[in-house]
Amino acid sequence: MGKGAKAKVLSLGLILAVLFFYLPQVLKAQVAGKGNLIGFVYDQDGTTPVAGAVVMVKNISNGRVFQSSKSDNLGVFKVQGLDTGLYALGVTAVAGDFNSGELVGVAANETSKVAIAISPYEKDVMEAVQQVNKDQQEKGESRIGHVVGFNSGSREADVFIERGLLQSGDRIHVKGESTDFYQDAKALKIQGAGVRKALAGQNCMLPFIKPAVAGDVVYVVCKRGIPPFFLAPLGIAAVIAGSAVLTPTGEEITASPFKNK
Repeated sequence: MGKGAKAKVLSLGLILAVLFFYLPQVLKAQVAGKGNLIGFVYDQDGTTPVAGAVVMVKNISNGRVFQSSKSDNLGVFKVQGLDTGLYALGVTAVAGDFNSGELVGVAANETSKVAIAISPYEKDVMEAVQQVNKDQQEKGESRIGHVVGFNSGSREADVFIERGLLQSGDRIHVKGESTDFYQDAKALKIQGAGVRKALAGQNCMLPFIKPAVAGDVVYVVCKRGIPPFFLAPLGIAAVIAGSAVLTPTGEEITASPFKNK
């Protein structure tokens, strides 16, 4: 086993050990019919604890927002008394505000576990995200580009990004004279290579669920499928491990040390 693999095993082992210490304390305060969320906030390396961070969770069904107490020196936070459902995440730390694109599931009479790594945006990405988020808040969607061409055989569209950015998982709206459909952006490629995002001035290829024609406009309806907590975030809060964690499309993430057996 290499050093990197050993370090990863030790890190996950530490996470589990600390959670076993904290979990009984959370369960003592369990409210009948409600669920809890316990976890860690880490720096972008995924191992350095972030103290003093507040994790906010928003129930995507009813819009209710809850917030944790400040994370301790181990980065541990707790949110108690949550209704069953899916929750969007946001993190406020000394370094700034961070949006998450993942959803966390909470079940009645259970405690979900999650680990979050916060990392700053690169300057060009940050500016693009802020630009798109501002349009979403004001108009409901943001024009980010247009279709240059569509291959009916592969059903891939060549999209030129005019402004902002397009990220894998974004909800998009393709609109033209005879085109009008919504879908999630997946399998983005630039010059044949898979990418997670495309910025202004770039052409990217992505599969369309319906035919399109050159000139159709592409709008981002929702960044990564979830309305952002913060209009001008400093960076992103990425869920790196957890139980009952789902993507915006409802697919369960299986690569998790906390996944229930």
